[in-house]
Amino acid sequence: MANHESQITNHWRWLLLLSAAEILTMLTFGNYSAALPVLRQQWSLSAAQAGAIFAGQQIGYTAAVLVLATLTDVAGVRIIYLLSAIWNAVFGALFATFADGFGSALVLRTLGGMGLAGTYVPGMRLVVETFPPQRRGAAMGVYIACFSLGISLSLLLTGIILPYSWRAAFAVTSAGPLAAALVAWGTVRDIARPAARLRSAIREALRNRRALRIIVAYAAHNWELFGMRAWLPAFLTTLWVQQGMPLTAATARGATFASLVLVGSALSNAAGGWLSDHLGRRRTILMFLTASALCSALIGWTPRLGMAAVLILALVYGLLVTADSSTISTAVAESATADTLGATLAVQSGLGFLVTAISPSLFGAILDGTGGTWGWAFASLGAAALLGITAILKR
Repeated sequence: MANHESQITNHWRWLLLLSAAEILTMLTFGNYSAALPVLRQQWSLSAAQAGAIFAGQQIGYTAAVLVLATLTDVAGVRIIYLLSAIWNAVFGALFATFADGFGSALVLRTLGGMGLAGTYVPGMRLVVETFPPQRRGAAMGVYIACFSLGISLSLLLTGIILPYSWRAAFAVTSAGPLAAALVAWGTVRDIARPAARLRSAIREALRNRRALRIIVAYAAHNWELFGMRAWLPAFLTTLWVQQGMPLTAATARGATFASLVLVGSALSNAAGGWLSDHLGRRRTILMFLTASALCSALIGWTPRLGMAAVLILALVYGLLVTADSSTISTAVAESATADTLGATLAVQSGLGFLVTAISPSLFGAILDGTGGTWGWAFASLGAAALLGITAILKR
């Protein structure tokens, strides 16, 4: 009994180190969203172009994760994780140095997204393999919460440094993945697992209907979540500019407040994972997808109620839209067999992040097409969440 408790304690200590590395790798993720209003002005970007640059990172992620996460079934996690963290840092620094408009920003952001693919999902795999089912939801909640915490810190750092120079902000945040590689060197290790063949693992993952239904819900959840993350800072910035605040100051404030929203969402993610260990995965997913869809439907129309109402709903929105992230990912992992876990997570992350390349761009296109009406743009995110609910309800 004592040995079992000691092992569990060691698992949680290991998870804290892995989560710290995850936070550091995510420092490059939110810097573009935080600086978006300033970059749109300097580079004369339309809303659709601005969304496309964000989408580029997601496309790079999607293309790479299908390969890298599946390779963990045959090559292990460690080497993939370390090289990907370094790749992320390099292209973050290149963006800070050379990005000067739509074309260069799109290319560099797309290549940078490939580095994120080799850290987040492989780390998720290690968490699934390390923790027993009765603690897995809570453990995944902590790990996936650090995705939000990392983005929150990215927004905060960028917002603080932005008044001096957006290039300096991007350079500082690009150091995060390099530090993550140092933490991961002594933390990320390979676990003995059954031998797998690449082609059969992917084929079996695609035949798993239960997993595919949950993956569809994950894609719908990500559509809503990443659309909100990409555009919430710009939405708040616009409202403060309308109140007479200078653009750079409003942009910094929007990034800072968005970072606070994401801190709250990280806490709800951890809580949601714990809750799913007690209420069940399906019930927890349905509850939070429904609540977040309602927030998406409302928030774009709230400016007429005053800034206080917008900020309060934004905080609630942030809590609800991420609360099911860890539960959905845990449910996907639990539906996979041991020799197809990497391939199943690759399919999940591939489809889930492919839609995040579409969501921010479509959001921007709706914003352009409706003359800057935020209500319709945010409502498109809620419509996606409703599709996720339908997938989970289907037996």
